[in-house]
Amino acid sequence: MLAVRLNQITIRNFRNFAHVVVPLGPGTVIVGENRAGKSNLLHAVRLVLDPTLPNSERELRPEDFWDGLSDGSPNWNPMMEGEVIEISVDIDDFESEPSVVTALSDALIEGEPMRARLTYRWSPRDLGTDSATTRPLYDWVIVGGYGREGRVPRDMRQYLFVTYLHALRDVEDDLRSWRRSPLRQLLQAASEVIKQDELDKIGQAIKEANEKVGDLEAIRDLGGRIAQRTFELVGEFHGLEAELGVAPPDTLRLIRGLRVFVDGAAHRDLGSASLGTLNVLYLALLELGLEQQLRDRLIAHVILAVDEPEAHLHPHLQRLIFRRLLWEADREQTTIVTTQSPHVASVAPPRSLVVLQRRDDRVEAVAANAADLNSTEWEDIGRYLDATRAELVFARRIVFVEGFAEQVLLPALAGSRDLDALGITICAIHGVHFSTYVRLAQALRIRWAVVTDGDPDSNGRAGDRRAGRLMNRLGISGSAPDHGIFVGRSTFEMDLFEASDDNKDAIKRVLSELATSDAVRESVSNWAAVPPAQNDLIGAIAKVGGKGRVAQRLSIERLDAPSYIAAAFDYLAE
Repeated sequence: MLAVRLNQITIRNFRNFAHVVVPLGPGTVIVGENRAGKSNLLHAVRLVLDPTLPNSERELRPEDFWDGLSDGSPNWNPMMEGEVIEISVDIDDFESEPSVVTALSDALIEGEPMRARLTYRWSPRDLGTDSATTRPLYDWVIVGGYGREGRVPRDMRQYLFVTYLHALRDVEDDLRSWRRSPLRQLLQAASEVIKQDELDKIGQAIKEANEKVGDLEAIRDLGGRIAQRTFELVGEFHGLEAELGVAPPDTLRLIRGLRVFVDGAAHRDLGSASLGTLNVLYLALLELGLEQQLRDRLIAHVILAVDEPEAHLHPHLQRLIFRRLLWEADREQTTIVTTQSPHVASVAPPRSLVVLQRRDDRVEAVAANAADLNSTEWEDIGRYLDATRAELVFARRIVFVEGFAEQVLLPALAGSRDLDALGITICAIHGVHFSTYVRLAQALRIRWAVVTDGDPDSNGRAGDRRAGRLMNRLGISGSAPDHGIFVGRSTFEMDLFEASDDNKDAIKRVLSELATSDAVRESVSNWAAVPPAQNDLIGAIAKVGGKGRVAQRLSIERLDAPSYIAAAFDYLAE
């Protein structure tokens, strides 16, 4: 089989992209908020590579230009100013494929390993010396390499086969349409290997079935009445000689007319299936058809572009389908998925994640693979994203905390701050190994803070030493809070207890309610006269069900935040 690899896409002046470079791998997952440009990015890929995209859709309009080009005047028009939209896709890993090298020879660019570039350009035509006094006339062109002139032959782009699945597609209608159905390629391939004598036998059987049905008096009479009525409506010259039959005698037409039924022996029509089931069927047929074309060497590489697949798929199906598509992608297929679903992002290879972020009047693309992590750390990130449904990737701001208790209680300690409105997510890493997660957040340009216990010991506070090691790993110096690292005085539970008298009352009340023994209740009641030591507080929490249970119950109380936690929220809200 032939094979290539998409390396990156570069977009200039297109819609909400001023200038972005998005790395592409065998599997790439694009996430981002609404209006971040996820669908625009897929359309950019299609403008360059999809030979089935109508030419009319490649003819752009003034509103397709990046808004930041405007000089601010109300009637400013980018096409009157001669602005240009360019979208380039770089391709590599094809040196071992002579036919692909030949096809892409006019698109090669400098560098090792061998790389080719295809560029879509929407720009003014060159009208000669009089162009300065003439309204610009725009045209699109797809060129190879560094070329400024000359179109890339259509057959070159057919080596790279683009299949685009938009979010709200009508799967049932597509499956019924011979032109759009993914079943088409499979039926054509099947018909080519069927022996002629087998087709002749089927044709004879159809003819006999039609004759037997046609000999039924009621059916023969109905066919005659249909034909007679057309004669009455439009006369004998325009009338139809209609008859009823089981199927056309042309066996190839019969094969083309084959339909997919569901529910096994029940042979139910597709209309009875759910949208999720239809999408699974569509993907299965699509994969089989693409594999057939790759085997037949009709195409060298498949680009499967899927826009927000969560629209019709149950979360379990999202994870099952895209875990397979993204992890099993290879040199013969590039899968690009745009999504707002944490279920899709959670099963993606961590290095495949690209986040689109709106910054003022433009969108920036940041890639997880920029994080300075070793293979073991990447594996840790993968397990973490799967377990937490990738909440980290969708955050605008993150508070990294040690465990479940902090994760449950920090939202209750936010006070008047609306964490959802601020885009703040609380991420528990279930340990104190913050460095791996912080470096991923830095690569994704997500503002972060770390909240960790002071953990005093004979050498001072372990939390301070922990903060120092993290700063060294990140290559920063100075005050830890200035860099988003906040250390408690003691443990989280003790700091929470000592934050205010109201907190003390709430914690004592909750511990008494959860206690199953009089000894615990008596011990807690004595704290009114003698405040508990840290070991006493932690021991009481353990006896009533543990930190998690107590945190869940406390989360409905009105609590005051310890100063270091309030400082972390202030830092993120800046």
